[in-house]
Amino acid sequence: MRILHTADWHLGHRLYNRDRTPEHRAALDWLLQTVESEAVDVVIIAGDVFDVTNPSNQAKELYYEFLARLVKTRCASAVIVGGNHDSASLLDAPRGLLKALQLHVVGSAHTEAHDRVLKIRCGEEEVLVAAVPYLRERDLRTARFGEGSTDRLQALREGIRRHFTEIAEAAETLRSDPSVPLIATGHLFAAGATDDDEKKSYIYQADENNIEAGHFPACFDYVALGHVHRAQHVGEYAHIRYAGSLVPLTFVEGQAARSVCLVDLDRAGKPVHCRKIKVPAARTLLRLHAEFPDVKEALRRAVQALEAPSLTPWVEVRVRTDVPIPNMREKLYDVIREAGTAADGPPAVDILRISTERLTVRDAATPADDPRQLDELQPTDVFDQLCERQQLPADHSAVLQQDFRELFSWVSEQDDL
Repeated sequence: MRILHTADWHLGHRLYNRDRTPEHRAALDWLLQTVESEAVDVVIIAGDVFDVTNPSNQAKELYYEFLARLVKTRCASAVIVGGNHDSASLLDAPRGLLKALQLHVVGSAHTEAHDRVLKIRCGEEEVLVAAVPYLRERDLRTARFGEGSTDRLQALREGIRRHFTEIAEAAETLRSDPSVPLIATGHLFAAGATDDDEKKSYIYQADENNIEAGHFPACFDYVALGHVHRAQHVGEYAHIRYAGSLVPLTFVEGQAARSVCLVDLDRAGKPVHCRKIKVPAARTLLRLHAEFPDVKEALRRAVQALEAPSLTPWVEVRVRTDVPIPNMREKLYDVIREAGTAADGPPAVDILRISTERLTVRDAATPADDPRQLDELQPTDVFDQLCERQQLPADHSAVLQQDFRELFSWVSEQDDL
C-alpha cells in the first residue's frame, strides 16, 4: 500500500500581510497530480490544515475543494488530524459526511482511543491508522495547585507517552491479522528534530522535547508527524518522519525546498520504504541580509538570475548599518528596474519588508534590540524582552516568564472551546 504523508498546510497564512492563496492553490493542484501519477492509496495530513482557528472562507474553500477533487482520484481514503493551529470543532463538524466519502477526520482527542483507530482498505490490502491529533494540555494532565514548571513539563511528557501507548494497545486489539501494518499520526515536537526557523515556537510553551523517538510504541510501522516544518526523519528512526510544510511559511523556510513523503508499506514488521518528493515552488522567496552595498549587489544578481516564475518573487531585506539610509526602498527598486524590469512593466520582484540591524556590538550590560519587527514576534517574545529591559533578578524573571507562558497557553486553548 502506498501512503502520501503531508502536513502543515497552514491554509489562510499571510506573509507580512500578503495573501498566500495562489501558492497554496498551486501546491494543492500539484498534490492531486502527484496522487494520480504516484498511484497513492491513502493520503495522511498530519495537522495544521489551517493557519488560524477561525480561517477565512477562502481558506476553507481551498480545503473542501481539495477533498472534493481527491475523492475523484484513484486514492482510496484520507486521514486528517488536527494540529495546534486548527480548530478541532471546525475540522470535526462535517466528520460524518466526510466519513461516508472515506475521508476520516480526527480534530481532537476527546473520543476513546479505540474510536480513533481507523481500518482502511484498498482492494485486498488493509492498514490500521492510530489517528492522534495535537494533544492539548487538557488532554494530557490535570493542573495541580503549587505545581512547578519542571513537574508540569514532566507530566506533559508522561501524558503524551501514555496516550500513544494506549492507542497502540487499542490498535493491537483491533488488528485481527498480525500482518496488517499499523501507522500512527502525531502533531508535536519529537526529541532530535530540527526546524528551519531561527526561533522555535514550542508547542507546549518552552518544552521542546515532547517525546523521545524511542518512546513511540514499537508496533508502529510508520509514524506520520506534523508541526516541525523541515522534512526529516527523527534521529536514527527512519520510520518516524516529519513531512514538513507544504509551502514555505517564512523567508527562512523559503531557502529550502518543501516536500511530501511517499511511503510504501508491505507487511507489519517489515521496513518501510520512504521517498521525499519536492513540492515545486510557485513563488521564489529571497532573503538578503548584509550591508547596503552588498544588499544592492545581491539583489541585482538575484533579479538577473531569475527564471520566469508563475508568481512574482518576494524579497525580505535586512540591512546592517549604524547610520540612517534615506530613501532605501526607492534605491532598491531602482536596482530592480535596472537589473531586469521593463520600463513600462511591474517590478520583477516585490520587496515585502525592509528592516535594519546595528553593525556595532552593544555593551553586554545593555539589552540588545531585537532586529525583528513587532509582527514577527510572538507574545512570549515580547514578554521576555520586557523582563530583560526591567533588569529583574534571573530567578524572578524565570518565574514570571513561565507563569506568562502557562497563561498564554491556557488562553490560546480557550479559543477552541
